[in-house]
Amino acid sequence: MQRFTGPLLPGLLAVLVAVAFVGFLLGDHRSSATARKPRIAAGSGVLLEYPSTWRPAGGAPSIPGLAIDGSLVLAPGGRAAGAGLLSGRLSAGQSGPLPAGFVSLLRGLPRTEVVDLANAQAYRYREVHLQGYDRALELYVIPNALEGPSALACYASSESSAFMHQCEQTVAQITLPGQSLYALSPDGGYAAQLGKLLADLDRQRLALRKEMQVHDTPAEVASLATALAGRFASAAAFIRTLEPPQSAGAAQAALANSVLNAHDAYEALATATAAATAGRSREIDAAQARVSSAEAEVDTALENYALLGYGQM
Repeated sequence: MQRFTGPLLPGLLAVLVAVAFVGFLLGDHRSSATARKPRIAAGSGVLLEYPSTWRPAGGAPSIPGLAIDGSLVLAPGGRAAGAGLLSGRLSAGQSGPLPAGFVSLLRGLPRTEVVDLANAQAYRYREVHLQGYDRALELYVIPNALEGPSALACYASSESSAFMHQCEQTVAQITLPGQSLYALSPDGGYAAQLGKLLADLDRQRLALRKEMQVHDTPAEVASLATALAGRFASAAAFIRTLEPPQSAGAAQAALANSVLNAHDAYEALATATAAATAGRSREIDAAQARVSSAEAEVDTALENYALLGYGQM
């Protein structure tokens, strides 16, 4: 990926529409006297109503990069190797809804939806393609204002894919007693403000980067790098004035920090380039590497917004 020439945020303003999907597993909620009643399992802060043909299991196959604490595993017949539901908590303090280590292993960002469960909203991630993982995978994340978010993973091998629907229906009936939850649906007004700012920043960045390629004397590059640093500084200051919805607070803080780091990186490039006549090529190389790293950090911060339902990157 070309960090200097590629756009930072195509489609950020495309807010995903929340999709409601509640229901009962057909057959387990019939009024017939012969129907078997579903069962209830208690996990880390959650209650799950699961089909009578499922059982608690000892453990699920490991999902690379996804550490779930206090896990509860339910599986058809109690056999978790083929298919199942893994639930528990993710670590608190992340800047996005999914752990950074897990996101780094994804082969493209998954499809994001905000869905209404029985008594909470959740981020639903479909079409999850993960390096080193050969099963179908669908994730649900329910942020919590006080503790780490609840996470639920429906998984199945190709031979057991028919169980995915049963897992989805089990998640739909989740209960989270005593948890401090909040609305997750994206805020269109907030997205419009932030999207316009980032679109303007990206347009200015691309124009100045193009000028750097045409006018490449040390003095010209230093001047252009200084101008870029100013654009990023102004953007960071504006981002900090926005009032994010609760669901986007951590993502906004990470974005503001990454944009400010890009300002610092371009300032360092300007300083190193202005001193090029003194033979400081190593300093220039280091400054250019810092710029590349800073722009990658901005990209990562914008991925967090995509995972919050504010549009795919």
